[in-house]
Formats: sequence, structure tokens, C-alpha cells
Amino acid sequence: MKLGYIRMPDPRPGENGLEALKGQLNLADDLGYHLGYLPKVDPTHFIKSDKFSTKNVKVGLDATAFGQLSPGEMEAAVRSVHNALGGKLNLGIEMCCGRKTTEHRANAQNFETLFSRSFEAIADPKSRFPMREPCPKIIGMPVTGAYTESALAAARGYLPLAPSWLTAAQVARHWPAIVAGATSARRRARPEHWQLARCIVVHDSARVIERYVFGPDSPIRAYYTKLSRRGLIGPDVDAQLKRVVIAGSSSQVAERLLALQEVACDIGTVYVIDPSGRDPEMTKNTMVRLAENVIPMVDSAQVSATKELEKT
Repeated sequence: MKLGYIRMPDPRPGENGLEALKGQLNLADDLGYHLGYLPKVDPTHFIKSDKFSTKNVKVGLDATAFGQLSPGEMEAAVRSVHNALGGKLNLGIEMCCGRKTTEHRANAQNFETLFSRSFEAIADPKSRFPMREPCPKIIGMPVTGAYTESALAAARGYLPLAPSWLTAAQVARHWPAIVAGATSARRRARPEHWQLARCIVVHDSARVIERYVFGPDSPIRAYYTKLSRRGLIGPDVDAQLKRVVIAGSSSQVAERLLALQEVACDIGTVYVIDPSGRDPEMTKNTMVRLAENVIPMVDSAQVSATKELEKT
């Protein structure tokens, strides 16, 4: 299981500055994270600044942040950023499934032209598109969290991402949909390509966790309250927090991740969500302990389970 990091933009002025993003990307890089996803960040920052040079960690950006461009213009813009990042750009493309405005639907069609790895497009040597290598990997970003969106992402050749508000039982419905979507496009679904977002808190103090997750000023509560207002979850935010937020000591979080995998199939990358960036110390503590303690426990347990199966 790999680790990713999603920094949600903070609505307060100045809180989502380039220096803060640079520091968190560097931390993710040092800890061996697979990807740092930065929603709503202007892609031109990565061309104009050397602040975002990273050794290994990939950088995820919203494709819509590139603006309204033709496929050819989009390809040129994406290549510029991809090259500036040393080939470490990933793009998130919304799985709109036809439920977007005309403007967004036009953008989605351009992305489809550029990045879909359909069998028919690859088979046509005369076609300029899809965008030829080297090009970024594409993450199929959820809009509603419906399993049909994961199926669509797999059919297009994207990396399906299950959103943070789904329960384990709901996440479990996505893997069969991914298999069906990939099969429809004549390719094999790979668990290592499947991705899941989660709010995760690693801390030894139950009191600190209670305040950070459930308290009146909790950034996680504020994040899920917004999801409730958008109709993505029900009105009982506290109940949803108890169902989907993974919080506890290193060993407790490792147990929760293993239990989630037992229900939902192996997950390639788990993205820990920083809902606002308002508590950098808590975020840093969680990121460090996930990388240094939790994932080694998960990997060790999986190896042990595999050996036991081999014995039987």
C-alpha cells in the first residue's frame, strides 16, 4: 500500500500560500509518499517557480485548473507543467457522467480526446490523440462517489479514486465496477492502480483525537459539513465521522486500514486528506507516523497473512 497526500484549499486568505504547499510537498517527498495532490492550485506556479522541485513524489493537479483550451492547446500546457516537474505530474479529471454544465462538458470531451486510453484510439496509428508518451497519469476524480464513476474511470484507462465520504461497504462496491469498466475496454483491472481518499489522524491521545475530529472547531467536521450541504452525505455528520474517519494510535490505524482492505479488496494508494491546512503540526505528525509506523505494520501483516495462506 502506497501513501498519498491531499491538501484541501483553505478558504481563509493566505493559508494556501506557495510556501506552505512547498513545505508539505517536501515533507511528503522526504517520507516517501507516492503523490501530493493540490486541488485548486494554478498550474502556472509550477512553471514560474522552482519552489516545487521534488525528488520523487509526484504532484497532482486539477485538469480544470488549466482553463478552457482546445485539445492541442491543452496538450501544450500540460506538457509545459509536466516537463517543469521533471515528468512527475498527475492530472485529476472529474468523472462527470454527463451531469455537468455545457462548459464543463466541453472540457471533459477535450480531456477524453487527450487522455483516454481506449482500445480503438490506440489501434488507430493515424490519430494524433490520445496524448503520446511522455504524458501524465490521469486520476479519475469522483463527483458523487457513485461506483459507476469508478467504472467509467477504469474504462477510460484512468486511475479510479474512491472518495473520502464512502463507508467501507460502499467502497467495496467500487472494485467490481472497476473490473467491469476495465474489461469493457479490453484491459485488466489492477488493484495497485486503485486509490482511496480518507481523513486519517494518528495520535496517541484519545482526547486530542476527539477534539480534532469531533470538536466544534474541528477542520474535519467542517469538511464533512460541507459535504452534507452538497448532499453527498446525510445530515448526521457525527455519525458519518464515526463511520469513515480513521483515527487512533499507529497500531489502531493500521488495524483499521487492514480491516478496510479485507472488506474492499487491496488498495494501491491511500490518500490522507488535510482538510484545511490549519493545524500543520497535527498534519505533520500524522504524515510522519503513517509513513514510519502505520504502513510498515500494514505491509508486515499482509506478508504474514500471505505466508499463512501458503502453508495451508
